Amino acid sequence: MIYKEILTREEVMEILKIGRSTFYKLLQSGELKGFKEGNRYKVPAESIEEYINNRMSV
Repeated sequence: MIYKEILTREEVMEILKIGRSTFYKLLQSGELKGFKEGNRYKVPAESIEEYINNRMSV
């Protein structure tokens, strides 16, 4: 099994320097891929890299 880093909402917000509402908007729009585990959202670090790369190419 390959280990992939999973980040919490707070970690993603800190990395991207965004607020909570922006975090949820990115998830809802599909720009940022993540999943809900219990009552917490988790985002693979890979998804953040994809999001940044997509934003840079626009």
